[in-house]
Formats: sequence, C-alpha cells, structure tokens
Amino acid sequence: MKKLAMLTFLAGCASGPRPVPSSATAAERLAHAESALLGGKNLTGSFELDSKGENAAHLTGTIELVDGNAMHVVAEGNFKSELVQVELDSRDPTGIVRTTTKGPSVSSHRDPPASKVREVMALGIARMGLLHNLVVLTMDQPLEKTEGGYDEWVKAVEAKDGAAESFNGESCRRVDYVLQVEGKRMAEASLCIADATGLPLQRTQTVHFETGDMTETETFKWQMK
Repeated sequence: MKKLAMLTFLAGCASGPRPVPSSATAAERLAHAESALLGGKNLTGSFELDSKGENAAHLTGTIELVDGNAMHVVAEGNFKSELVQVELDSRDPTGIVRTTTKGPSVSSHRDPPASKVREVMALGIARMGLLHNLVVLTMDQPLEKTEGGYDEWVKAVEAKDGAAESFNGESCRRVDYVLQVEGKRMAEASLCIADATGLPLQRTQTVHFETGDMTETETFKWQMK
C-alpha cells in the first residue's frame, strides 16, 4: 500500500524543480528532490563540501545539469591533504571526458558514452552525497553504475521529517534517513530540501567506514536558466 501511494505521488509530480506539496511525507519529499535533479533542464549549482575524519576533504565547484544525460561537473580543493581538481563532462554524446589533476600530475580520459551518468550524479547527490562521486574521480576512476543499477545499490531508508531551516534565503525542510549501500547500513544523513524547488540545499551526514567515521557537510546553491 505504501509503495502504491508513493507511485501515485510521483505520478502527480512533473519532472524537474517545482514546489514540494505541503502534505508530502519525508519519503515523498526525498523522492521529489530526486525527481528535481533527474529531470531539471539547464540547471546549474555551485557547491561547497567539507568532510572530517576518514577521507578528509574540502572541495568547491559547479555542476551543470543540461538535458537528458548531458551534464558537466568541476571541483577543486584538497582531498587527504593533497591538492586536487576533477572534471567530468558528458555533454558530447560521443563520449565522456574525465580529467583528474593531483598537484603537477594530470590524467585525462575519453570514456565511452554511458546511459546513466546523469542518474548516478543526481541520485548520488540526493542519497549518498556528491562527495562520493568526486572522490571516485579524484582516484582517476570512472563513476560507478553508469550503465544502471544505482537505485538498487544505494538506498535511503527510514526517512523521517526533520527541522525547517533556511539557506541562502531559501526555506527548506530536512529529511533524516539511514543510508544503505548493498543492503548494509553505512551512514545517518540529513538533507534539507527547498520548499519552492525540491532541490537539496544542505546535507549533513556521518559515514561509517571500517577504519573510522567521516562527518560531512555539503551546501548547494542552484540557478535555473
């Protein structure tokens, strides 16, 4: 019954940024954020990511979600005390350009086209956080699940309504949830989703690794062309 209600809610939501219904449950609000990121056209966001503990990092950058599978992300800063810069560009349908810079070392690749690059980035921002995908790029590796399977690999469960807040003058409400990866509890997360657009504005989470925990904050500011 809950699954049917969720499908009915999503069927009534146009894809892309739009106001979140005041009656939305926590799970519906999170699904609304995913829809906004998956379907938004000519949507540009700036971000700042900060993590402490395991995988300490501070990264800033921009992400452009154009249309369909076309997107472009650039980030720079430090990861584990090393200066880094990464770029991923899927706007050319003939291939994906991926570049990683670590200090004076630069590595560039042209990967084959992949049908789910936008999905991996969009669902990644909503569920696991953007940092994970940027770390993969920092390691000079292609993104995971770009041919499908992300929805089953990473899940947000036990969603609960959180506090109402404001970032950069935009009101949002938090969704608190548990992050599961391959069915295993990996983190406790809180995502503040804008009332007016359904886009994520700020994330806090604690991720549990075998070698220690990582606390992280991600902040986003979006513009629609």
